[in-house]
Amino acid sequence: MRVCYLACVCLLLCAVVYGDEDRKKIFELSANNVTSRGSMVVAQDNAFMLSEDVYMYADKITYNREEESALLEGNVRIYRGGSLFVDAARVEMNLKTKHTILQPAYFQNENGMWFSGQEVQDKDKIYTFKKAIISGCDVQFPIWHLKSSSGRYDSHKEYASAWNSRLYFGSLPVFYLPYFSFPTSTERKSGLLSPELGSTSREGFVYIQPLYLAPFKQWDITLSPQIRVDRGYGGNAEFRIADEKNNIARFNVGYFRQYHEYMKDYNLLNKEIFGFEVEYSRAGLLEPLFRNYKDHFYSSIMYMNDLEYKRLQKLNGRYSTRLHTSRVNYFGQSDNHYIGMYFKYFSNLAQANNNNILQTMPNLQYHHYLDTLFSKHLYYAFDVQSKNITRHTGYTYWQNSINVPLGLSFSLLKDYININGKVDLFASNVSLGNAQGVQDPFTQRQIERSMHYAYANYEIGLNSDVAKAYKHFFHTMHFEALFNAPAYRYTSDALSDRVYQAYAQLAGSMSSAALEAYWNPNEIIDFSAAQPKVDLKFSNYFYSTEGKELFFYRIYQRIYTQNQALTQNQSLRQEVGTTLFDGLNITANIFYSYIANTFNEASVTASFNKFGIQSTLNYFFRIDSRALQAGTYDAIANRSGFLRGSLRYDFGYFQFSGNLGYDTQNNYFKDWSVIFSRDIRCFGIALKFAADVRPILTTNNIETISNQYIKVEFRFVPLAGVGFTQRLQNQ
Repeated sequence: MRVCYLACVCLLLCAVVYGDEDRKKIFELSANNVTSRGSMVVAQDNAFMLSEDVYMYADKITYNREEESALLEGNVRIYRGGSLFVDAARVEMNLKTKHTILQPAYFQNENGMWFSGQEVQDKDKIYTFKKAIISGCDVQFPIWHLKSSSGRYDSHKEYASAWNSRLYFGSLPVFYLPYFSFPTSTERKSGLLSPELGSTSREGFVYIQPLYLAPFKQWDITLSPQIRVDRGYGGNAEFRIADEKNNIARFNVGYFRQYHEYMKDYNLLNKEIFGFEVEYSRAGLLEPLFRNYKDHFYSSIMYMNDLEYKRLQKLNGRYSTRLHTSRVNYFGQSDNHYIGMYFKYFSNLAQANNNNILQTMPNLQYHHYLDTLFSKHLYYAFDVQSKNITRHTGYTYWQNSINVPLGLSFSLLKDYININGKVDLFASNVSLGNAQGVQDPFTQRQIERSMHYAYANYEIGLNSDVAKAYKHFFHTMHFEALFNAPAYRYTSDALSDRVYQAYAQLAGSMSSAALEAYWNPNEIIDFSAAQPKVDLKFSNYFYSTEGKELFFYRIYQRIYTQNQALTQNQSLRQEVGTTLFDGLNITANIFYSYIANTFNEASVTASFNKFGIQSTLNYFFRIDSRALQAGTYDAIANRSGFLRGSLRYDFGYFQFSGNLGYDTQNNYFKDWSVIFSRDIRCFGIALKFAADVRPILTTNNIETISNQYIKVEFRFVPLAGVGFTQRLQNQ
């Protein structure tokens, strides 16, 4: 009887279907040794039981067929998919009522979080426990763990909660939590995120508590109310939604109300700080409607009435950019055609408002790509643009232009030399709006409302590319010379050379406010575009035999053949870069000014990444080009310089990282930070010392303040992280 029953178990794996026809459930029991007596089945030695999607192993499994209950004893291990692992000594299970008692039990999910309790009860895959330990660290010696009096784990919703929890570092209790809950999966779940806590000398205690809501898979929202005890209150709301191609659209709105006493103490401009942001990018918006068509839509819009709008989104938010450009762009292209539509809105928070800033609303473009005409040596392109440039105060204009380059290209001396010839045909019409009271810089009379501009430039180019392989490296060299000059030119009086020259003289002697009364032709057509000129370019590249770049050098110079003043305003540009050895890269850009007889701009970047060290060093300086051209250059007032460095190294016991920014012209540290951190699998700690200088908007325009702060951050992997910031006295 026993042998026959065991054979049936091995062949059929005891597959049974029980329950009514509306809710069929799979059951399976097997082992090396199976005995049956009445309604009782005892499986021993590698005992295995399957109930629905739960796999169970034990030293011994006793199953009651009438009561549909099972008792698992000895080294019980339970799996459900890849998201749950249970280890227990004894498990009582009723398959009919779905009630289970585990004594003692150990749970672990796919993220590494585990629960250990003396007794755990399961009702339809909802587990309740008492006197449990929760952690994500090593089971025997956890770095951190929580001891909870009771709790609950819902495997359907993949959420866990615990009451009366004490946080321990090793055996030392450090924090008490009356209640908390957290998700146990990597899927998005609604709930409270880690708060930001801090204290500052200006703002007092700061508390930011993000609330995350994810009711649907395609969208979610984060609400972040905050209180700064001595400053005010407000919050942010960020809404994110995904389209069918998983492109994310982000909408953010923020508001903060400052106390009257705080505004008075620091002479601030805005009592209410607010703003909004919109970001969305998508490829293939209209592709299904046309054959061989690809397109892309991009939007990045931000409006704010104060720089603090961006900073207040975080406890230590940093934002110092006074100028910002909002964009909405769309372009589409096929094999030969391109269309584009561009909107640009410029914001300058250094001004009281943006009423006098020219905005592009919109710029429309059609372009026909470079193509051959009658012969493979003859080529052409076609470009049409229409720009609407507007603003609230001051003149506006609408400009329509067309550009048609016609070119010829052929090679000489077995392709060692290439010769290019091109005729560039251009025509433009400009219509001014709101131009009452705007004067012509040359005639001092009312500027004309409609103006025209046309030219035909010709260009002759000579270039050569050579390359040669050597034993230990590969060398390429490129040379190019371009001569460009007008063959024909027509302009209205408002765009003549004398108007450009008259405006340049006024710009050298007037303030920006006074210049607004005069017509600026440079906003329409670049004066240098129709001037005869020569462009000279030369470059060298050296590569290793493996194809890695070892060294490069590039030089560029523009020479105006009939205008020495324009040539002097040009700079000799040189670029050089090298990899001295694996891990060290150095690049430099250098601009030499003939007017100042010195280098007017330079940037040097060095990076090192080897032996566990990651470091960068950047140096930049520049002389104000407008001051150079106007002849009013001052070595102190019109010169800026900046040095930035960063270093990161893992010492084993801790990781060090730091960076600094230094203003070399005014001799002060703009910002710096030093971070000591340590990550040990399930736990991380970081200590940060930092300082920065930031502009603020006051009733006296823009002023700067210096802030120093200390931040400590704890990371409990995979649970959460929390930090506290203490901001020190401002200077």
